Amino acid sequence: HLSMGMTDDFEIAIEEGATLIRVGRAIFGAREYT
Repeated sequence: HLSMGMTDDFEIAIEEGATLIRVGRAIFGAREYT
């Protein structure tokens, strides 16, 4: 969707995505290496 708030939404999506990646690595990484 294109809108005037696209960049703001995009930045939020990146931040949320990065958080999910970090959480996922912490959880799955712990399972793999433990």
